[in-house]
Amino acid sequence: MQTRIEDFSALDAVVLAISADGVERNVEIARRYAPDLRVLSDPQLVAIDAFGLRHVDGGIDGDIARPATYIVASDGRVAWRDLTENWRVRPRPTRLLEEIPRGHD
Repeated sequence: MQTRIEDFSALDAVVLAISADGVERNVEIARRYAPDLRVLSDPQLVAIDAFGLRHVDGGIDGDIARPATYIVASDGRVAWRDLTENWRVRPRPTRLLEEIPRGHD
């Protein structure tokens, strides 16, 4: 996502990562790998539960989020989603750019 951040911005799209990790860990990761992306720390899993993505005992220290990618339209509806069991398998930025609603989609 970092490599295509300007393309997302050109479509008025905001890329937001949600992580069960705490703020310090997310700041460290974002600075190193994705300084232009926004990261929400959700150690209480509030947002993660809202999307139904809790993976009970999936992490070293307990519950984490299942890997997922969502596109939420400006009206708040889920316009597109990708759910996977493998955190290494994610949709490419090009695919996401194609799926972003435009106009009255």
